[in-house]
Amino acid sequence: MTELKQNLENIQRKAIERTVKTQTIEYDLETMVKKIDKHVIKLNPDYQRRHRWSPEFSSRLIESLILNIPVPFIYISQDVDVDEEVENDISRYSVIDGQQRLTAIYEFFKNKYALDGLDVLRELNGSFYKDLPSFLIRRLEERTIRCLRIDSTLDGQVKYDIFERLNSGSVKLEAQELRNAVCRGPFKDLIKKLAKSDDFVALANLDPEGKRVEKMEDEELVVRYFALSFENGYQSYKGGFKKFLTEKMEYFNTLSLAKLVEMEQNFLETFAYISKSSIENPFSKYKVDDDGQLARMSKFNAAVYDSIIVPLSQSDKEGIFDIDAFRELFKDKEYFSAVEGSVNDVSKLNTRISKGLEAIR
Repeated sequence: MTELKQNLENIQRKAIERTVKTQTIEYDLETMVKKIDKHVIKLNPDYQRRHRWSPEFSSRLIESLILNIPVPFIYISQDVDVDEEVENDISRYSVIDGQQRLTAIYEFFKNKYALDGLDVLRELNGSFYKDLPSFLIRRLEERTIRCLRIDSTLDGQVKYDIFERLNSGSVKLEAQELRNAVCRGPFKDLIKKLAKSDDFVALANLDPEGKRVEKMEDEELVVRYFALSFENGYQSYKGGFKKFLTEKMEYFNTLSLAKLVEMEQNFLETFAYISKSSIENPFSKYKVDDDGQLARMSKFNAAVYDSIIVPLSQSDKEGIFDIDAFRELFKDKEYFSAVEGSVNDVSKLNTRISKGLEAIR
């Protein structure tokens, strides 16, 4: 109780800072679609999760709207005040929760998919929006959807927290998808560019159509590269890896264009150097088998990735990367322990990177 009283001022400050101002508003679907068309609310593939709803799943939402079945709130953040003048291509609102629902509604109104898998209104299966009878079009256009608008003065971390707490969709958003939604800026654009670079995609064993890319693991690996290597960022890590990456991403978004160009060059040179060394699956994890030989456990391991990319980002990148010498680390019990289990433990992160630095230098 004494400790609580002593911390009362700190608790009051946090409660004030974290109090979220909201307003409930309601739009009919015709108005909502027009706002999206005018970029007042912007549906941008770079801003939404990659694993989009299937036409069948989207169709079930449309059926619910036609039948006037209640649907969850859409949570939006007002990023630009209504009285502030901005360019036409700058959206005033960003979607915190409900991106997939709005996408399903918008794309149906734009005849991007036909209804499929309906249970109650089976007769509408195969119908596009343009095929609906006029009374159903009116019913859809006039159907309203409730939105909870959140004040725009919140900082990025608070928005991230809100996004994470409200994330109640059918597929839980991954950490990088949340960052993608709230940490906007030039570094975010750079991430998307570098995540598609050929050497990186090949060396990280990424399938452009696979689940890892769907969940934005590719982009998180790019963030991870800079968060740990830039200005020896790993040395500032105090725990809470998701928050650490979010804070680093926000910081990188504030850097100058010249610094981002320098960072881009460093990333590309590092992966070009590994690629030039003709190593298959350089970020594989190994263990020592009963015969004392190294046996591969996986083709890609993020903890092993950490222990390679940090030292290589700082190296002169001359000659050929001696992966065999590096893999001798797997015979070191301390290193092996640092790349398995709770790998985001502070001591494990520092151990694997420091040993990687010793081995590669």
